[in-house]
Amino acid sequence: MALIAGAGNPTGGSNPSGISSGLTYVGDFVYLNSGIIDCDNAETTLGDFITSNQVIDAIIQFYYAEFSSDDFQYLVKLNGQTIVQYHVSDSHATGASEPDNQIYLILPPYSRVELLAKNVSTGTSREQCVTMRGRLYA
Repeated sequence: MALIAGAGNPTGGSNPSGISSGLTYVGDFVYLNSGIIDCDNAETTLGDFITSNQVIDAIIQFYYAEFSSDDFQYLVKLNGQTIVQYHVSDSHATGASEPDNQIYLILPPYSRVELLAKNVSTGTSREQCVTMRGRLYA
């Protein structure tokens, strides 16, 4: 199977390692690795892509790369509408590097998906990231 990477749909990132805010397609699978991104009290984009002509059975996982006592809000938007939103309070308290929630979604063809994080405690930037993996269906 060839790795497809580059700008535009159906590939979101130009980095062949797959670290980008867009999707990387490999055969019948797709993934996104945002890398570490500083997030403050504005909605910060960790992922932003348009799906191809196939349905994606996706698992999305937000992570905090920097422990703090700040509270974070995570959002998934589909075509500009929030479809998932949850909060993590006191992000260092659990001693783990990710919130407990994996997000399972079916993403329709030709849809814009935004993966966002926001520090709801302070304006201080904290390191956050997101991963997504999925299987493609015609």
